Amino acid sequence: MDLDAMSEQHRADGDLSSSYYVLYNCAHMHNDVPGLPAMVAVRVERDRAAGTFEVDSAWHPLAALSEGWLVQRGADPAAFARHGAILPADQETERIEALLRNSGDKRFTLHDDYSFDSEPYDIWVIASDVSAADPARPVRVFHDRRQIDADTYTLREGHFASVEDARAWTTDLDTPLPPAAPSPSARAAAALFGTSAAAAGWARAVSNPPPGAWPPSTGRAPAR
Repeated sequence: MDLDAMSEQHRADGDLSSSYYVLYNCAHMHNDVPGLPAMVAVRVERDRAAGTFEVDSAWHPLAALSEGWLVQRGADPAAFARHGAILPADQETERIEALLRNSGDKRFTLHDDYSFDSEPYDIWVIASDVSAADPARPVRVFHDRRQIDADTYTLREGHFASVEDARAWTTDLDTPLPPAAPSPSARAAAALFGTSAAAAGWARAVSNPPPGAWPPSTGRAPAR
């Protein structure tokens, strides 16, 4: 296994110290089962007085999910040092990553995910959200896509009525994701601009900005 550090942090308190790592498996394309996650979160806890250490780990499709798992085990969500040249493309990507990093282990229930091993290295995750703003659409798809030439990645989310609807979307990753329902404050602000139809359109833009021009994907895999 060939692992590269994506992010890390280290904390100490007396004789106890902890290290938290998010590692990328560069050889994940050689997995026997296509689509498996390529990110692994690792926590190392040391007791210098006792001369012992403990290690636990878990695999995730997205780095932010790995960081969230580490936060639940004592990491500071604001203290991760990022490594590598591939950076978030925009503020919307950073917003969604912060959501995943800080949501704890109760908000999202993950159902399916797929990590492509060829350009543009799409990743999608299907999860139920117990705190969904729109109870009629409690299922989210998180879609990560690399911009190879720019050394960036873009993360977007879409809201669906069911896991089955979300799985259907994954058969064509270039299809626009259904936007989030506008919050009450967004609706109220939008109403200042005129008709209810115009307000709804403005609110959708605020709650989920358009992703911009994404290059078409080079491969597809059936939802699992």
